[in-house]
Amino acid sequence: MEKAKKIENYYGFENGINGKELYETGIKQAENIGVEVEKQEVTNIQMIEHGFEIKTENGNFSTRSVILATGNKKNKPNIKGIEDFEGRGVSYCAVCDGFFYRNKSISVIGNGNYAISETNELINIANKITILTNGEKVPEFRANNDNVIIDTKEIEAINGDKKVEEVKFKDGTILKTDGIFVAQGVAGSMEFAKKLGIMIRKR
Repeated sequence: MEKAKKIENYYGFENGINGKELYETGIKQAENIGVEVEKQEVTNIQMIEHGFEIKTENGNFSTRSVILATGNKKNKPNIKGIEDFEGRGVSYCAVCDGFFYRNKSISVIGNGNYAISETNELINIANKITILTNGEKVPEFRANNDNVIIDTKEIEAINGDKKVEEVKFKDGTILKTDGIFVAQGVAGSMEFAKKLGIMIRKR
């Protein structure tokens, strides 16, 4: 909505309004009635006693309830083979599928805070983790663990027989891996719902 040049079907604006202005007006209205607005990227949500803990890039918040209204962004990278191996070594949720890779070598595709959060979820499960930035800049890694490696080469394809076996880079080199967790961009409501164990119904 924020990027829309003109919205003409929103009640109360007879001449239409652009998405950025509508967004900013809504934030000001919320602040005027006492709502505290935090402009931070949420990287993880966990259930705790009597509520939830929300982890952000700059700190944590505790709350009794959570409304997921972040949208569902298309974070799937354009890499050959990634769709072919979904459910066969390619996953989009470390909390959901991490236990399948106990004491194995895995990879995380991403270069932002969401990728770091997913890596932290996997540190005590996997033997070795390689963060694949797919040609993007190196993320700032906050975990103190010698078993995490960052590889900035651009990915050409994901290969394997019945399941994921390797990542092939555009320079011809190969990385052997038992599984791949995709954490590109920022997490949307679908990813957070899966972490909390909420049943997802696709339409």
